[in-house]
Amino acid sequence: MKIPLLTIFTLIAIGTAAQAQTVTGGVKAGVGSSSVDVQDVISNPSEYAKKESVTSYHAGAYARLNIMGFFIQPEAIFTQTGGRLQSGPDATLANQVADLKFNRLDVPIMAGITFGNIVRIQAGPVASTLLSARQDDQDIKSFLEKSDWGYQAGIGLDIKRMTVDLRYEHISRNYQNESDQSNYNLANQQFLLSLGLKLF
Repeated sequence: MKIPLLTIFTLIAIGTAAQAQTVTGGVKAGVGSSSVDVQDVISNPSEYAKKESVTSYHAGAYARLNIMGFFIQPEAIFTQTGGRLQSGPDATLANQVADLKFNRLDVPIMAGITFGNIVRIQAGPVASTLLSARQDDQDIKSFLEKSDWGYQAGIGLDIKRMTVDLRYEHISRNYQNESDQSNYNLANQQFLLSLGLKLF
């Protein structure tokens, strides 16, 4: 329930902000370097230890309310992300490799400071809704929390109607599979590079 309510709140905020003179908004898309890490392990038969990064993709829309050098920027972003895990030498299944892929709807709410109407420093929470999740050819969405919170932080540039953002993102979800007695957190981390176009 918390994610739909936040989404409704964000849409209302965007609609209200769009009537102000200090508002800009547009579309954005980009790529990232994504990895998945196993944390807070209660039980994990595979004992994944090593991780590798994969390329991630994202696209969506944003609105930005500017107030005397400060800004608030809600966004709605579709994200395709994931990572690769490899079991450690002491695992029951040695040298096992798992490729994980997630599709999510993310709602970052960034806040920050603008310098000279060009450079932005920003950070904020991210409400994330899981749309699909696969480990290799297996659907694992039912084993993961459907919604959770994370955070983003980074810098941005505004060049006329173009925007550029470089951010770090961290979102963690609990994984629980009673059939193989696995219980741990899957922490998805990304470095995101976005290009945007201001439409208003």
